[in-house]
Amino acid sequence: MTDAATLQAKRFSCSVSAGLVAGFLTNPTETIRVRWQVLSMTSPSATETGLLQFSRQILKSEGLIRGLWLPGCTGWMAAFGGAFGVRMGIYESVRCGVESTTGLSRSPTTAFIAGLCTGSIANAVCCPFFQAKNRLQAQGSSGPQRSLFRELVSITQENGFTGLYRGVPALFMRGGLIAGGQLFGYDTTKRFMVSQGVQEGPVVHLASSSVSAVSAVLASAPADVVLNRYQAGPRLGKHYSGLLDVASELVRTEGPLAFYKGVVPNVVKFLPLFLMSMPLFEQLRRLVGLGYLN
Repeated sequence: MTDAATLQAKRFSCSVSAGLVAGFLTNPTETIRVRWQVLSMTSPSATETGLLQFSRQILKSEGLIRGLWLPGCTGWMAAFGGAFGVRMGIYESVRCGVESTTGLSRSPTTAFIAGLCTGSIANAVCCPFFQAKNRLQAQGSSGPQRSLFRELVSITQENGFTGLYRGVPALFMRGGLIAGGQLFGYDTTKRFMVSQGVQEGPVVHLASSSVSAVSAVLASAPADVVLNRYQAGPRLGKHYSGLLDVASELVRTEGPLAFYKGVVPNVVKFLPLFLMSMPLFEQLRRLVGLGYLN
């Protein structure tokens, strides 16, 4: 194996490992987020109780494991592990390409552009996993629980192979916005703290990850809401003609602010997700001799 291939293999091993671990540990908050967003589709008045009350009701009636941890867990691990693995595995190469092509110096701007490109590609490729986990999590613990494989087969049987990529335009856009927003916030905070004399390490990585969670959510919220409703619709008896159909119904029935429905649970989701994935990714890189992300 050549030096370049070895280097790339190390990058992928670090990014995929960090993504799988983070996906497993954050599945409960991801389940709450998806179920909260789609709840208004079947019982709009139920959302008036508030997110915390909604979460407590699930814990009381279904339990932590059956109600929040198991639904869609393998799907979320495959989706986030795959997307984060691909995105961060090729991120440095793409960023160098962006800088050499545009002539821009290394900055948060090139981090955003590289994140936008890698995030779009990675999330689009992993669309089947995202769709399957959305359907499983929207169902919760009601009815027999399907495995990730059986859910993928079910999607194929219902809509053909192309059904696996239902909503891929929104996922392509959302994935890019999440990654671009995340890496912009992460790079900006990291550079600022280091410039102030803070030695790079876990403290810098944790602080940068916290800021990146907020920037990622603000950039991606509208696409996130539309995608989740579009993909979860068939399991809940709603069939949309396309993404624009979802968006127009959302504006018509709930108003423009509905595009930011779920922002709080999104921050709750991304905060622990990024606090686990990015610092772990940085430490794994250091462990295998790659050094911290530049």
